[in-house]
Amino acid sequence: MKNIFKITIGFVALILISSCSNEIENVASSKGFQLQQDATIVSPSILAVENESLIYGKFFWERSNNGLPTESKYSIVISDHDLDPDYSEAVESVIGVSPEPDARTCSLTVGQLNELINSLPTFNCNQMNIDIRIKSKLGVSTNSLFQYSNPITLSVTAYSLKLPIMAFVKDGNAPEEEPRIAASSRVSNTDYEGYMYLETGTYKLYQPDACYDFATPTIYGGTAGILNTGSSTTSISITTAGHYVVKVNLATNTYSIKNFTTFGIFGAATRSGLGFANQIPFDYDTTTKIWSLQVSLINGKKFKFKSNLWSGALVVPALPNPPYAPNTGSSVTILGKTTTPTPLSLQENSVSGSGDITVPGTDDGTRDTYRIELDIRNPRDYKYKITKI
Repeated sequence: MKNIFKITIGFVALILISSCSNEIENVASSKGFQLQQDATIVSPSILAVENESLIYGKFFWERSNNGLPTESKYSIVISDHDLDPDYSEAVESVIGVSPEPDARTCSLTVGQLNELINSLPTFNCNQMNIDIRIKSKLGVSTNSLFQYSNPITLSVTAYSLKLPIMAFVKDGNAPEEEPRIAASSRVSNTDYEGYMYLETGTYKLYQPDACYDFATPTIYGGTAGILNTGSSTTSISITTAGHYVVKVNLATNTYSIKNFTTFGIFGAATRSGLGFANQIPFDYDTTTKIWSLQVSLINGKKFKFKSNLWSGALVVPALPNPPYAPNTGSSVTILGKTTTPTPLSLQENSVSGSGDITVPGTDDGTRDTYRIELDIRNPRDYKYKITKI
């Protein structure tokens, strides 16, 4: 009987050991998998804006082998083949990847591939060798198992997604360090603009290549609002040092350069019953290049920013209305909130009731003190900040 009992215990122990052994063997492990490109699609070597909706290429891969009958999630990874051989600056995305994990396909348009290449730290507008890999992920925790396919290398020239720019260059200076103007979109050449402080002297406009390289720029001069280039290039004269807004239209070869003396705010939030067009001028910090003001505003009311060619004494009304600059100078530009919901971003907007900025709080007639800052240093990237004191 004792022998039977011992045999039974031994048999159970063997079962338990066998069970534990099986559990140890069923551990996910990286086996690798193969990526291929659809050879029936002719991929362009040069990407172009006008073709951004066309299919650049289709990619497919076998199921990643994790050592278990499991389902992985997939993403696409691109990197610079020549300057990032160890993939330390690779960019991962699910752009173009089928949402069905078992489909294991990725279809990239010209625009999508161009966007991914632009996101690389080493991006340039010349031909680049780009590695495309597929990354598989098993699990959702920090202990997830990752695998990568073999790379496919593409030789491709992408186009920059940055806004087109021009530099307003004082004669004798290098364009790389001079103030910029920028167009509203990468396909526009009609609405370059920018704010800057200019010294007295003569200037020209330098247009770089699509990658912001000024090695071989197109140089424009101008006379009375008309641009000229080539052998007839003449410098544009600035006779008064100060703040300017510069605009260029390359479709009509025209330009404008307008001087302003102050930036400020105007609108219902500033005062009651004293004329909403009058502005409250800001202070300018010559070090930070920021316009700012601490001012009492009516909560829940609206305002905009205005540049103005104003000079004279401030009008000091009865409290609580703050001092203001009479609307006797020439209004140059008006900035309001962007039409797209980008927080704290501004664009030129003189349409009444459009682009207004609302002071925080309830529109109940109460006031609070705010510090407002305006940053117009970067063309087409104007920002404001309003902070309750």
